[in-house]
Amino acid sequence: MKVLSLDEIRSLAKASKGEIDKIYLHWTAGPYGIPFRDYHFNVDDDGTIYCMCEELTEKKAHTWQRNSGAIGISLCCCESAQGEYPPTTKQIEALSHLVAILCEELEIVIDKERIMTHEEAATIDGYGPYSGDPETRWDLWYLPDYNGDLRKGGDVIRGKALWYLANA
Repeated sequence: MKVLSLDEIRSLAKASKGEIDKIYLHWTAGPYGIPFRDYHFNVDDDGTIYCMCEELTEKKAHTWQRNSGAIGISLCCCESAQGEYPPTTKQIEALSHLVAILCEELEIVIDKERIMTHEEAATIDGYGPYSGDPETRWDLWYLPDYNGDLRKGGDVIRGKALWYLANA
């Protein structure tokens, strides 16, 4: 586990260009401050980004049947997938900025087909909310937008990532 500068993250991404075409977004279902090795990156409550790999092409166990050619990023939050340790504003912003950097360097379009929350992927694959599956995943289903209103989490993150891509 290491903390990388934005330039180091860019270099890491450039080395995997052409081999990565998807990014999946998660929560750890743990407290703040506890990163997991199942993800390429973990974002802590203060916005610190931990890198959990040497190469982005390393296959991690983050999203059922979707790990090849994909990056998994998780927010260190939502212990027991409940209301304790909710995603912080700093986490959401750091995640969105990270997605923008990765997409820019990997030349991945920021859209719903390539950048998904675990809830979005699980809904497509039949184990999302309302599926009745005992392994239901709803990671980042809803997040606050700039006004504090709850919106679909993937839409919030993709929107912020597009803003960072245009303005950072």
